[in-house]
Amino acid sequence: MGTKSEYVQGRNKQLANWHSQFILVNFVIALLISLRYLAPQPLPDNFAAGIFLSCYFIAHLGLLTLMLLAVIRLISSFIRRAAIIRIFSIALIGLSLALLLTDTFVYQQYRFHLNAMILELILEGGNEILSFSWQLWLQISLMVIAFFLVQGVISECLWRRFPHMRIRLKAVVLTWCILSLFAQGLNIWADATFRKDITRQAFYLPLSYPLTAKSLIAKLGLLDLAAYKQQALLAPTETSSSLHYPLSAMTCSNKDPLKNILILVVDSWRSDMMNTEVTPAITQLAKQGSIFTQHYSGSNNTRHGLFSLFYGLPGHYWQPVLNQQRSPVLIDILQQQTYQIGVFSSAKLTSPEFDQTIFSAVNPLRSHSEGRTPAERDLDITRDFGNWYQNKNQEQPYFAFLFYDAPHGLSVPKGASKVFQPSLDYANYMALDEGYDPRSLFNLYKNAIYYMDQLVAQVLKLIENDLANTIIIITGDHGKEFNDSGKGYWGHNSNYSDYQTRVPLVIYWPGNKHNFFNGETSHYDIAPTLLSGALGCKNATEDYSIGQSLFNKNSHSHIIFGRDGNYAIKIGEQLNEIDRFGNFAIYNNQYQELPEAKLNISQALVALEELRRFYQK
Repeated sequence: MGTKSEYVQGRNKQLANWHSQFILVNFVIALLISLRYLAPQPLPDNFAAGIFLSCYFIAHLGLLTLMLLAVIRLISSFIRRAAIIRIFSIALIGLSLALLLTDTFVYQQYRFHLNAMILELILEGGNEILSFSWQLWLQISLMVIAFFLVQGVISECLWRRFPHMRIRLKAVVLTWCILSLFAQGLNIWADATFRKDITRQAFYLPLSYPLTAKSLIAKLGLLDLAAYKQQALLAPTETSSSLHYPLSAMTCSNKDPLKNILILVVDSWRSDMMNTEVTPAITQLAKQGSIFTQHYSGSNNTRHGLFSLFYGLPGHYWQPVLNQQRSPVLIDILQQQTYQIGVFSSAKLTSPEFDQTIFSAVNPLRSHSEGRTPAERDLDITRDFGNWYQNKNQEQPYFAFLFYDAPHGLSVPKGASKVFQPSLDYANYMALDEGYDPRSLFNLYKNAIYYMDQLVAQVLKLIENDLANTIIIITGDHGKEFNDSGKGYWGHNSNYSDYQTRVPLVIYWPGNKHNFFNGETSHYDIAPTLLSGALGCKNATEDYSIGQSLFNKNSHSHIIFGRDGNYAIKIGEQLNEIDRFGNFAIYNNQYQELPEAKLNISQALVALEELRRFYQK
């Protein structure tokens, strides 16, 4: 029999072998899971792009694997019991793979990776990105449990059946390093020569930060620096300047009599979902007012979509506005003119931080609604508005904002009529992929809109005696996609196509049915229209918005979508999507890429100036 020391040495050697085996098996599993990142993307169409993709995937996942191995080895240096180390390793690797798989689902639908904001939104119920049913939470929980069970089986099999099989880990690490150096070198070359077919592939994977070396390459005379600087102009630069909004003090005089203003916004309401079948009540009101059929939000998500509506500014300005907790000019003037303000939102106003931006000056602020589902909370805001409306001061004008959430959450209450069939009962986001038949899911969406329209009908019935003195605006914060482009996009917040940015707009304005511009319009135009047309403000629109009053019958030369670091410029029928590095892709209005199209640099620079105009010089 061997000594205790020999036994410990043998156990440590077995544990070290197990570490290497366990981590390499899971590296292969991670590589297989990561193939899901390629599903929404076109396969490389040339040798260089294919080689880069293969090398970068193996090298990057190898690096992440080494980081996990380093953590396991570090813990092993403090804990001597093999059983505890194995349990910790199973938990760490299982959780990492579960997060990786979850990230592939997020990426397939939205083309971005999990981050702190998305995790917060998911944990809070997905108020902006996802709305999870209990069935989906159960499915996710079972998937995580399955991951840990599989890890346990793999661990036990390797421990018992291959205790002495040695893995030459140094050779594996050396292979990863060589592939990483090669892939990074190829990316540096591709970045300098504008090979987007190569550089965009590095961002398919999470935690990916490929290297660039433009300055060095330019010094060697291998880079056309002038051409690169032209591309760099498209990437918004960071600025430490303070916000200057509005550019000039507002000059407004009360109009007599002041009209009431009612704004109803529907979360995820796309432009083709306003008609007599889906929204009969809203459509009936639209016949008495004005319908804007070419209307766009300022973004593809709630945070920046509502921001563009109230501020008339692009989402690029969200963070400085939040830092200063600066309320919109529209709310400031309403308060100066003694409007009673009622805010009724189905989704929480604390995430995103609308309580610190749009409604930061409204006190007290109703920030939460009662109800377990979006449909129940929509009913709650309708009732609360009714109580507020009946008990407000009848001698003062009012401004009311209602924000409905059922279409976003695909939520229909039990017992409600589902007039569109076949229809799902709830959305299984994990089943969505490029081959998924959207008909039943789309009908659930239509049923949620139909339910919301019934609630809007109650609001319109309540105020019908006030219609002669009330401006009503009904629109959406952004659209919702059901793989309309055939590229595997679902929901919103993933691209700037018409499916995700184009929304209905109805304006009922007593005496002004035929006085509006009826061409291409945007959320940036709403605040200028109200400030100049209803609140008597004389300032040039440029003082506080990038939009224009809808009473000014001028065409937009462009429309900006998005946020700081990721945005798009729509110029006519051409959509130019641009990332934080200045890389851009051009699409038509069916969201099909136009690889041979040229960016209108002069028009793009005009749009970029609007992203800088409200910063203090």
